[in-house]
Amino acid sequence: MSTLNRILDSGWGALFLYLYSATVLYVLQMQSILLIQSERFIVLIAAVIPPAVVVFLATVFNDALMEVFAGEVIEETFNTIDGRTGSDEFYWDADSEIQNSIDEMDQKAHKHLVTVLSGLLIAVSLPFVSYLFLGIVGTLLSIVGAILVIYLFSYRSYRDLRQVVKSSMKLYETNNED
Repeated sequence: MSTLNRILDSGWGALFLYLYSATVLYVLQMQSILLIQSERFIVLIAAVIPPAVVVFLATVFNDALMEVFAGEVIEETFNTIDGRTGSDEFYWDADSEIQNSIDEMDQKAHKHLVTVLSGLLIAVSLPFVSYLFLGIVGTLLSIVGAILVIYLFSYRSYRDLRQVVKSSMKLYETNNED
């Protein structure tokens, strides 16, 4: 899957990061904080950069990030599947239906990974952005918002990511029963 397709198929995390970026850039432009005055169209195009970078990093460093967020679950799942199939090459030895199902699960895992990273990026930047606009009081309020973003985006997608990895075992259970 190409990087462009990954950006388009990256789910809610990339969408909300784009909306957040567009809002921040638009308000920065309205308050003349941006050095360059431009049309709204340019702001909307520039807002694509943060989600594109997150999706790119999630694509390029997929294995390392999956190891960080779901490493022990992946190892446990692969060991279980190896035990059931008796093969280290269980993906390549499986029929095309199971391979397609695993590819769909990989796409779901990528969406959850992008959402985790997007949520973390929004949560980390929110206090700084609110300090620029609202001062110290806004920063204190934005910490509550950052915690909410971490829960709604990062933590929930983190749990879903781990569940997607665990659910890949079920594909091999149904294959062994046939």
